[in-house]
Amino acid sequence: MNEAVPTIVRRYRAGGVLTWAILHQIEADVLAEVAATGKYSYRLLNMLRASPALGYPKDDRPVSFEGHDFVPPVFGAIDDAWRRVD
Repeated sequence: MNEAVPTIVRRYRAGGVLTWAILHQIEADVLAEVAATGKYSYRLLNMLRASPALGYPKDDRPVSFEGHDFVPPVFGAIDDAWRRVD
């Protein structure tokens, strides 16, 4: 996942602000790419993704994890890469 995230984030970075909609799209792209390698089980991939039960928005507001007790690993990696990738 750590290799896929920066590459995929670069594709979306021109948008400027990381929105919830973009975050979810990047998540889908990252998990699809990682799954395509065949190196990780479906169960492990599900542990990385954001569960719908967490209720994260899917709109065009800027991403903020304030008020959320848990940040899924893939969301954390995407947010970190968004801040570091040119």
